[in-house]
Amino acid sequence: MINTRMMLKLVAYLVLVALVQPASAVQIRRVITDSGTVLRLRGNVTDGDYLRLKNVLQNDAVVGLEIRSGGGSLEAGIDIARVVRNRGLVVYASKECDSVCAFIFFAARKRFMGRGCKIGVHSVSNQRGKEDADTSRTTIAMSRLLVGLGVPLSIIGKIVATPPAKITFLNSRDLASLNVHRTNPFRNIYDAAGLARIQQGNSVCSHGVDLETLAGHASCTTAQARTPEAK
Repeated sequence: MINTRMMLKLVAYLVLVALVQPASAVQIRRVITDSGTVLRLRGNVTDGDYLRLKNVLQNDAVVGLEIRSGGGSLEAGIDIARVVRNRGLVVYASKECDSVCAFIFFAARKRFMGRGCKIGVHSVSNQRGKEDADTSRTTIAMSRLLVGLGVPLSIIGKIVATPPAKITFLNSRDLASLNVHRTNPFRNIYDAAGLARIQQGNSVCSHGVDLETLAGHASCTTAQARTPEAK
């Protein structure tokens, strides 16, 4: 488990310090299969996203996350990272995963990424997107948490050395040190779900649940269409 004492210290810093937060919340969608539920996360992380994610984790047998994000709220991201670590979830970065998204990625016990995906890191900024004494202390506290997660010091060094206004992408050596697998671990699950939909009739419908309204939704194509792959 992520060290509780270190978490409390970091949250105390976050009362005054946070990454620049976008206006819209991350989109969370269930992909439900016989093997369990995969949660697709799209967009920037904001305050409140952790509670939304926690709610679905309590009700579904979630096997992992597929994530694509440019960053967002550090506090919410740390909460999500803690859940990912403690539940032993698999995380698949399907496209670019930057800033706090990278923190969530680091928290996974098994890490996967798609072709062309980039993992970007930088130090912490305040609400004006600047670095100050408080953000520097937060960066140090976050770095110590990452040490506890087994993240190599070479990667942590890039986080500390990269100003908030810039971004450094991990290279092949960094990814190898994290034991990242360049494949989609959920491909077979997606393909099996697509095949089951094809067998249901002449149309192929992709079902999901909107976590804001808990209402079902579906988009359909012809039966001749190929089973969609996760991107």
